[in-house]
Amino acid sequence: MKQDNFSTDFIKSSFYLIAISFVFISGLLLVPESTQRDTNSIVDYLVQIADIPNSVTAVILGSRLFDTIGEVIVFTVAGLGVKILLYSEDSETRLVGVQDPVIINLLDFVALLIGFLAVELAIRGHLSPGGGFAAGVAGATSITLLMVSGRLQRIEDLYSRYNAAIVEKFAVVVFIAIAMMSFTSVIFPTSPFSFIPQNVYIPILNVVAGLKVTIGAWSVIRLFITKRGII
Repeated sequence: MKQDNFSTDFIKSSFYLIAISFVFISGLLLVPESTQRDTNSIVDYLVQIADIPNSVTAVILGSRLFDTIGEVIVFTVAGLGVKILLYSEDSETRLVGVQDPVIINLLDFVALLIGFLAVELAIRGHLSPGGGFAAGVAGATSITLLMVSGRLQRIEDLYSRYNAAIVEKFAVVVFIAIAMMSFTSVIFPTSPFSFIPQNVYIPILNVVAGLKVTIGAWSVIRLFITKRGII
């Protein structure tokens, strides 16, 4: 059974590596543009199209979605790489976490605050500094604090019960699909996807990216903990 899982992860990693290599090689073969660009005007134009005040998100999710899709794929490949790297290691038989009740209560409080921050960054990241990747980092940090404070088994039960690994893969597919729809609506204003405005696409992309990064980082961290221990 372990051998089958290893083979599946290896095939997935190879596929993503080939896809990323193809994208980079294609970029190298393209002839660079020699014309000068007015960067400020371009950013202002993108903010106007996206109809959101966060110019960073407007650029990343409004015009550079191919880059963002690549980042999502790279993050996924990194997670698969960790699984392959730690595959042959034995799991820890006894996991010792934080024992001090005062520190545990403090970690619980901080985890709750960071959890709320993750939701805020995902939902309102297009209105202020934030976004999907920042939300994912915050969400994974919140879960990690709960794991190191002696709740690893409960977190593991949640991971298995709700099929977090499948949800992560589904989030990747959904993100790529919505990203292509959004990008197409910008490049071809007469396309069928243009009926949805960018200020609707972008918050959805932030939420999906936040979910994917949270679960992806969670899966990697839990693997490190089960294989190498908490402390």
